Amino acid sequence: MLDSNPNLAHLGFMESTNDLKFKHDATIVTRCGYTGEDGFEVSLPNSQAEAFMDAVFAVKDGEGAAMAVPVGLGARDSLRLEAGLCLYGHELNEDISPIQAMLAWTISKRRKESLGFLGEEVVKKHMDEGINNKRCGFIGGKIPVRENTELFEALPDGTPGKKVGVVTSGTIGPSIKKACGMAYVDTPFNKFKTNLIAVVRGKNEPVTVTKMPFYPSNYYKKP
Repeated sequence: MLDSNPNLAHLGFMESTNDLKFKHDATIVTRCGYTGEDGFEVSLPNSQAEAFMDAVFAVKDGEGAAMAVPVGLGARDSLRLEAGLCLYGHELNEDISPIQAMLAWTISKRRKESLGFLGEEVVKKHMDEGINNKRCGFIGGKIPVRENTELFEALPDGTPGKKVGVVTSGTIGPSIKKACGMAYVDTPFNKFKTNLIAVVRGKNEPVTVTKMPFYPSNYYKKP
């Protein structure tokens, strides 16, 4: 489908190439995997997007079956949740710092010391003084705990206490067969193994703060 037949096996995780073309237009292929699995993302002009996808779906195997089929946004979203990956507009926005989002690892040691980037004042304050709430993952039962669901402290008798957080993304994980999601939760209720209560349509659903990813990721690693 590309103007040449490249071998992309040499690309490692988070590596890309811009040496490719589709219908003579520059095309970037990146090996990343927003589902937690080995995969590629393709960047090309908007005008060529439909033609490119038609070409992808037209590829057949030796028996004439399609090599690729489309899946819905919900499928991608459920997998990125199992992988513990943030989505802008949910876990990320302009009012959330990398420290709150548990993404301090994305800032190099040099940058943390020298600063000199947009939002440096907030990031430095959060690193020096700490923060009141953080992103965390949770696992529940068989009932999905959706975005904007409020989370409460779990009292000893199993009833909800004070409100301590809000869910930013939630679904039923297709691999783990349980409710899972992410939320911003007040400290110290964001610690692993903390039991909380989600109020779903007036019913109390117990959830437990859990390390992410919820399902092992399978990103490609170079030998």
